[in-house]
Amino acid sequence: MAYTPSLNPPRLGDPISSDGELAYVKRSSAQRQAAIWNEVLAGDPVFGRGSGVAVGVAPMKNDDRRWPLVWVQLPSGQRP
Repeated sequence: MAYTPSLNPPRLGDPISSDGELAYVKRSSAQRQAAIWNEVLAGDPVFGRGSGVAVGVAPMKNDDRRWPLVWVQLPSGQRP
């Protein structure tokens, strides 16, 4: 049987990947990747803009000294 992830809304501050592989050495790289993820997920009912969350960059580096991608709250003016 194939594994299907749950469709629960993400929790703010949680990494977007389960094992933390989406983390980058340079903050600018992490910001570019977050923007790409937000474009890809824009129309998704669970992870898109309508959910009130977006992909962002953590405010601090992780234990591997990389900038992880995490779930952040959209400002109210950016919701559809």
